[in-house]
Parts: sequence; structure tokens; C-alpha cells
Amino acid sequence: MRMGIVASGLAAGVAISGAGAAHAQSTNFIGLGVGVVPVYEGSSEYRALPVPLINYHSGNFFITPRMGLPAMGLKTSLASDLDAGVFVGMSLGRKADDADLTKGLDDIKFHGAYGAYVEWRPGRYSLGAGYKQAARSGYGGNIELRASYAALMTEKHTVQVGVRTEWANQDAMQTWYGVTSSQAARSKAGLSTYSPSSGFKSAALFTTWSYRINPSWSTVSSIGVSTLLGDARDSPLTERKTNLFGSVGVAYRF
Repeated sequence: MRMGIVASGLAAGVAISGAGAAHAQSTNFIGLGVGVVPVYEGSSEYRALPVPLINYHSGNFFITPRMGLPAMGLKTSLASDLDAGVFVGMSLGRKADDADLTKGLDDIKFHGAYGAYVEWRPGRYSLGAGYKQAARSGYGGNIELRASYAALMTEKHTVQVGVRTEWANQDAMQTWYGVTSSQAARSKAGLSTYSPSSGFKSAALFTTWSYRINPSWSTVSSIGVSTLLGDARDSPLTERKTNLFGSVGVAYRF
């Protein structure tokens, strides 16, 4: 059983998401786990969040991780092992009171998102690119580039390793890492104004391990490290340029 894990959009922008979903196309499963992530990518404060695990495919329809929380959409096959599709989903936000450094700033609301992707899966490899646009004015959009490899595949164990990087447009960078003059005036931490530009926001390394308990049940765990890039790295909201993240869960195959 090859499993994918979704954790985040998770307010941190840290994606454990997709860390194996590319290898789960023929397996339907549902489950739940818990993830430990920074309050937002670059924060020194961490929190635990529930992690929904879901992968469902029926013809061209799917419900599966896409650049964050579970998304639903339609896909088509362009060639052998090459798919493309469109999706809609949700993205988590950030409350100003979630971290000491963001107190006084505006909340980032829980919001819808939509996008498109292309994915190539030659053998044990998976290469993907996707674009996600926030369905809320001013929240912007992100491009994700991702690659993974199934380093170990046995009857009981599947271990995948992967890398990903994310590019954010100016609206997205301003939403998460910018500080307006009015926000600076309200900031409890005395933050100065900051206006980031579009660019590559982060890069991450991750590994996911799936253990098949029996034909129906499996455990899946993931751990990784993410580092901020460009203007996000230099933001006054960035306390840690590099964050660890991880999750563990149980899933039922059907």
C-alpha cells in the first residue's frame, strides 16, 4: 500500500503534503493523524494540528492532497504516467494571536483555493508542478515544484524521499511576510514596515514511511526540514530561517 500524507497549507506553508501521494494513485484510503509544524513558516513557535489522510480516485475524479489540505478535482491522462488536472480545496490561515511576533497584525483567514497541476510518475520517481490561487482577494498564489523517489518498497514498508520548492507572487508574500504601516503601528513586537517582492519562498526536504499492518490498515509518518528563501527569509516576521516538521497517522484502505 503506497500512501500519501497531507499536512499543511497548515498555516506554516510547510508541505508535508504530497510526500507520497503521487505513488498512491491505485489505492483508496482514509485516515487521520497529527502533525507538528511551526505556527507559520519562519516562526519559532510550534503547534500540533490534526492531519486528514485521504486518497480517492474514481475515473477522472479525485480527492487527494494538492499543495496543502485535501482537494477535489478532475484529471486527465496526457501520456503514459503523465497526468494533468484542476482542483479546488481549502487553505488554513493564521490568527494574529497564534504567535507573539504576529500580535497586533491582521488575521489571515481560512480560505478556499483553486489551481491546476501536472505530474509525471516514471517508475519509482514522481515529478510534479502545480499552481494554487487563493480564492480570497489579496492573498495571492503559489507555484510548487516537487520531486520524490520511492527508495524502499517491500510488502510491508514503503519509504519515500523528496524535495520541494515554492514560488510565491507578491500578494502571497505580502500576506504572510509583509508588514504594512498600519500593522507596524499596531504591532506588539514593534515590527517595522516590510514589503516583500515575488520570488522563491521556501525549499524543503522530506521523507515519508508507510508501514502496512495488514491488508486494510497502515501507519504513515513523515519528517522534514524547510528553509525560507529570498524576501521571506529577510522578513521581520522570520524568527527561524529553518524549521522542522513532522506527522504520524493511521489510514484504512478501501
